[in-house]
Amino acid sequence: MEGDAGTSRLNPQDVPRESDASVESDAQSTAQSDLHWEQPSEVIRRPERFGRGSLVAICLALLVLTAGAGVGGYLALKSHDQSEAIAREDAFALQRAKECVEATQAPDVAAMTASQTKVIECATGDFGVQANLFASMLVEAYQAANVSVQVSDMRGAVEKHNDDGSVDVLVAVRVKVTNTQAADQEQGYRLRVNMAPADGTYKINRLDQVTS
Repeated sequence: MEGDAGTSRLNPQDVPRESDASVESDAQSTAQSDLHWEQPSEVIRRPERFGRGSLVAICLALLVLTAGAGVGGYLALKSHDQSEAIAREDAFALQRAKECVEATQAPDVAAMTASQTKVIECATGDFGVQANLFASMLVEAYQAANVSVQVSDMRGAVEKHNDDGSVDVLVAVRVKVTNTQAADQEQGYRLRVNMAPADGTYKINRLDQVTS
């Protein structure tokens, strides 16, 4: 019996079995531990919602939109500035047209010299050729009938812009005329005045009466 007991104590086959169980237990623990630590890695490596290509495309789109807004704002501002410049030129041409038309309506013979000077100063182009003749005819008409004129109303508006830079202005005039035959005769007529840029201002290039 002692011999068997001694033999069983010294039997090497029983030892590896316990060792194998321990190794398997350790391996399972290690595997579980590895699995536990690998899970956060999977979360970290989850595919991104937007890739680099998508982000680049979005950035480019934003840049294009920003540039488009900037260009649109610049063009709008430029258009606004141009509109204001045209409005100023129109107002200037209209004012000059009314001043020059009024110069053709001298109050009386005594004021004729000043009116003649103003008419000549307002003339250019085709009307410039006729200005001296026009002024002399007015003098003769005033003297012959002892004419006096009072402008009661004058209105005007820019009709159109021409390719040569001139502006057509419609001027409506109402006057009271007194002569040797009648007093305070009210008359009204309309004129189409072609105002051309000249010498830093606008001058009458053509002056036509509108009949219709």
